[in-house]
Amino acid sequence: MYAESNNLQSKESKSIRKKPLRCANCDIEILWSATVVQEQAYCCTGCAAGGPCSCDYSLYRSVSISGVIHYDIESE
Repeated sequence: MYAESNNLQSKESKSIRKKPLRCANCDIEILWSATVVQEQAYCCTGCAAGGPCSCDYSLYRSVSISGVIHYDIESE
């Protein structure tokens, strides 16, 4: 019984850790050590001070979208 309970707790803690940590100011996913101020996680000292964000975004992969974006034109 103890082993089952312990196993359940470890599964729950793993699922909690998988939730991405997001900045309380700019809402980006934090991929590095967060700056914590008054129990709030921030991505950088700039966001912790209320902005602007001063992050280096080199850890994020860029997304290329090819094609044409079509906008609907309302007919009168």
